[in-house]
Amino acid sequence: MNKLTPKAVIFDLGSTLIDYPSNTWEEINVDCVESVRSYLRRRRYDVPDGDEFYSAYEKIRQDYRAVAADTLVEWSVLQVVAKLMERLNLEYDDEIVDSLFDAYYEPIRQYIFAYEDAVDVLSRINERYDAVGLISNTVFPERAHIDELKRFGLEHLLTFKIFSSTFGLRKPHPDIFYKAANLAGFSPSECVYIGDRYIEDITGPNGVGMPAILRFQEGRDYPDDPFGEIRQVMSLSDLERHFDF
Repeated sequence: MNKLTPKAVIFDLGSTLIDYPSNTWEEINVDCVESVRSYLRRRRYDVPDGDEFYSAYEKIRQDYRAVAADTLVEWSVLQVVAKLMERLNLEYDDEIVDSLFDAYYEPIRQYIFAYEDAVDVLSRINERYDAVGLISNTVFPERAHIDELKRFGLEHLLTFKIFSSTFGLRKPHPDIFYKAANLAGFSPSECVYIGDRYIEDITGPNGVGMPAILRFQEGRDYPDDPFGEIRQVMSLSDLERHFDF
């Protein structure tokens, strides 16, 4: 397979540059929702017991997820928390919702780490290419991820960042890739995208003519590739096999 000659390089975030190990998202979600309930109790809100509170949250979350799966319109934890407060007849405003998100996200912070080669690879790519961007599907507000990127020394290495919770649409919607190419200042075919999911990160960019590289993750469900047509790497350092930096 010939090396690519991109003018811009665009990354996914989770499981590509940083990761959330140890627990599954569903297990972590239980802790996150309980953290919200505990915060409300400390603020003297009259809230249901743990199981009832979690069930109410989960019903709303699943409704939003179903719509997103059908439409690729992104939802957010902020929306779910606000709807939960409404359903429980609890008074709230934007400031309280933001505080509740902080409580929700606190259990997640302990699991986050950057891949050990992320800073080195991103630094080298940043030196070589004028545009190095990010597209991330996320139901968390952008500020949470900006904090993470700063914490791991990655934020200043990215020319632009697109988060689906801000953009309003999620991968593999073509508009999010067109937007990234526009911010990079090049056509989609002049960019290369790197991510860990097949539908979102390979077929999505390929659909707008953007070459893509799969950041392989053990245990992930990928299609068979008998002819070796999917470019893939086992680590970020392996990217040099596909383009020069």
